[in-house]
Amino acid sequence: MKKTKVGLIFGGKSAEHAVSLNSAAAIFQQLDRERYEPFLIYINRAGEWCLTDNTSFKEEELKKEKLNSFIPWNAKLKETVDADIYFPVLHGPNGEDGRIQGLFEMAGKPFVGAASFSSQLAMDKVASKLLFAQAGLKQAPFLYFSENNPEQIGELVEKKLSFPVFVKPCSLGSSVGIRKAKDRKELLAAADFAFGYDNKIIIEKAIDMRELEVSVMGNDEIMVSSPGELLPSHEFYDYADKYLDGKTQFRIPVRLDGEVEARVRKTAQKAYRTLFLNGYARVDLFLEKGSNEVLINEANTIPGFTTISMFPKLWQAQGISFTQLLDRLIAYGFDYFGKRKENVDEGLGR
Repeated sequence: MKKTKVGLIFGGKSAEHAVSLNSAAAIFQQLDRERYEPFLIYINRAGEWCLTDNTSFKEEELKKEKLNSFIPWNAKLKETVDADIYFPVLHGPNGEDGRIQGLFEMAGKPFVGAASFSSQLAMDKVASKLLFAQAGLKQAPFLYFSENNPEQIGELVEKKLSFPVFVKPCSLGSSVGIRKAKDRKELLAAADFAFGYDNKIIIEKAIDMRELEVSVMGNDEIMVSSPGELLPSHEFYDYADKYLDGKTQFRIPVRLDGEVEARVRKTAQKAYRTLFLNGYARVDLFLEKGSNEVLINEANTIPGFTTISMFPKLWQAQGISFTQLLDRLIAYGFDYFGKRKENVDEGLGR
């Protein structure tokens, strides 16, 4: 049987570079070598592309690649990195925001994960929150700002939200750039910090809640996992807690009343559809304590794939191994590409 050539693209220019290396390492190890022939395309922090045989997935090792191994962006690139399907594992900007997906779409190549437009919607927390509101999904009260105006930010937050609040860059993941603010002084410092990462920020009222995550995958027909719960060791689930300290505890499966779990899964499914997603995503939700109100937080179209990441863990809890999960995601990529190509050809009258 001819093996499928999978181009695993990882690294990238974003603040989540290190996370990408860990995710790519896990995917590389778990791909079924009887079915797939993976090859590695590393993008360094300067944005240079490099074909590598270095399977350590350690940045200090990848930096040792000879300079002439980096691929110039020209016609030769297609020949050098041509694959049957591409698997982007680029967390954050330039990877999760639809840019590389748009490149694949323009090249007419299949890839794993959400289409470029849907990726953009999910990555932009302002756009996704506005769409969630339009769809009738409940959320924590929030404001967004595109200008770092301390007086305006302070006045509006005190008037419309009240403290404490979370301050987040609009288009980053892995909790990069997020801070909790308990008063105006902390708010303005957190806003200044978040604007250092993005030109738009979200300020969200902190609520007393449980943090849940649900894995979703599929195109026309989708599968929704049972939820898992995060029990952060820090005040909130920040970058260090996710990827450095390793102290976060996960509750899989989470103990929820049957009716509550049904609402959680239904909300995750609706959020996935609201953003026109395909392929896969991890949907993050809040369960407000006391009221048991289910609130949508966000959808991540390239969630972490590390050994401690929730997306694969939730499927493993339902009997789908990491390797089987990768099989499904690759199949979804081929399926979506095939249907998209048919629609384009039909529209052109071919």
